[in-house]
Amino acid sequence: MTASLSCPNFMLVALLLLLKMTRNAAFDQADGELRFNEYTMIMSHNSAANKDTADGDFFKLFGSDQENSMYEQLTNNGVRGLSLDIKLDYSDRSRLRLVHNPIDYSDFETEMETHLVRFLEENEEAIVAINFEVIDDSQAAIRSTILDNLKSTFSNLFVNGVSLADMTFKYDNDLWKNLPEWPTLNEMRSSGQRLFLFHDRSEFRSTEYGFMFRDDVMKENFWEGLADCTARYQWNSDKVSFPNSNLSWSRLFFMNHFDSIAGTVGEGLLGGGINGWGRLYPRIKQCMNSNGSIKPNFISLDWVIQAEEALEVAKYLNFGGRIGSGQVCLDDSHCATEACNKMLSLCQCKECDANLLGSESCLGCEADQYCAPVENSLNECLSSAATISIAPTGMPVKKPTISPTANPSSALPTSMPVKATVSPTTSHPTTTPSDSPSVTLLRTSMPVEATISPTTSSPTAPPSFASPTAMPVDATVSPTTSHPTTSPSGSPSVTSRTAMPVETTASPIAASQSSPELTVTANATTLSPAAPTQMPTVPGIQTQANIANENSASAMFARPSGKKILLLIGVAGQVLLI
Repeated sequence: MTASLSCPNFMLVALLLLLKMTRNAAFDQADGELRFNEYTMIMSHNSAANKDTADGDFFKLFGSDQENSMYEQLTNNGVRGLSLDIKLDYSDRSRLRLVHNPIDYSDFETEMETHLVRFLEENEEAIVAINFEVIDDSQAAIRSTILDNLKSTFSNLFVNGVSLADMTFKYDNDLWKNLPEWPTLNEMRSSGQRLFLFHDRSEFRSTEYGFMFRDDVMKENFWEGLADCTARYQWNSDKVSFPNSNLSWSRLFFMNHFDSIAGTVGEGLLGGGINGWGRLYPRIKQCMNSNGSIKPNFISLDWVIQAEEALEVAKYLNFGGRIGSGQVCLDDSHCATEACNKMLSLCQCKECDANLLGSESCLGCEADQYCAPVENSLNECLSSAATISIAPTGMPVKKPTISPTANPSSALPTSMPVKATVSPTTSHPTTTPSDSPSVTLLRTSMPVEATISPTTSSPTAPPSFASPTAMPVDATVSPTTSHPTTSPSGSPSVTSRTAMPVETTASPIAASQSSPELTVTANATTLSPAAPTQMPTVPGIQTQANIANENSASAMFARPSGKKILLLIGVAGQVLLI
């Protein structure tokens, strides 16, 4: 009996899923076993200098380095670090101001309550770091007043009844004093110490409030320009240097990566722009080659509204996986994979030997894959068994090959295995009409190995079997055949086509000028493209389709920019979510 889900309820579930994906952009739930020195987060540079706060003011807009408010940066842009310039409010010395050079943006305590406190209340697992730089404090008396105001702010603001001062990480706490290395993120969450405060004034050190002098904890590259990666402070130090402490934890790396002149946001930028794979990842390697192989723990960026690929880089540094490709390029230097397809002007995986598996050996592929060339197309990542994964579930499909008589641009596979199950008393796979080599797999009870061959005119079957119990059957399906038959006698005959839940649907892919319209039958058991039935291949664009359950299906399209579009398709074939 097929369960049903009404369209309004389905759309609500889909929207909630999208919201969850967005709010978990910084992978808060997947990082718990990482130690803090193993973790990489994205930090917004001059977080308070944003267009939202500028509110149309010409000078504030001119000085802005971010688009959204700090709350939006944390909530929707995947940021987990804020970089803030503060100075004393000379009109009211009990207050501090958030500034960018001479431009005054807002009151410090008000912004912390409006944006930081709200975010921490809504995200009880989030770990956030703040890096303060103090401006216009040449006199010791001014620095002392600023410190008093910082202490006051963090004592007066509360997150679900707990003061910010009680939420700051304190390295001298009894919880950590015997640890050989930084605690894990889960340990920090359990302790409630999930707010990190760094500053650039040695006299601001305070273990009571968790104010850590950056020179004791971090190393940092010079912020100006992207051509190189040179020291700003503590470049050659590998261990922390907390006062009156025997801790020998690893020193953290604060990486500046922004340039007010070069392009950061927009479509079609070389390498994906400054925040893209092709610009950010090579510079990370450049910095690591210079700083003692310490990966960045904080990556400070402008315009984090377009930091999707930067988040992918951070995720790769945290968890491994695949180095990104698909960015616009003119030569290999524009690609994180060091491989630009100059015919298509797109980054691709870097060709390598089948024996050299791994993301660092075969840049742009998973750890168990190698990269092979494909004529008139982007290189492909293949497993050592010459298979690729084209479905979210990881269903292996043999490497597509081009027939000598076929148009190379269409790249129709000559052999593609499809798994199904067939009952001796029911139907088995049939093809769609005319020349569309799409196979629809129906509810059955017996495994079948079927092969789609664009050059085969008729299907064949294995010898008959003696009992109606489940056993394998091989069939070959031709694009020009309406449906397969079995032979010789004794094999289960195919008499009708019944609509049943799909286990897998596979279609050879051919070039097309437009994307097909994906449809789902009334009982949502079959996913197949409407005419034209062939899924298009567009250089640099990857397509994934998956049957989610008996009432929905999804298709994933990855554009050359690396952005992904998710389509959730409802019972009647309507697009529920993009």
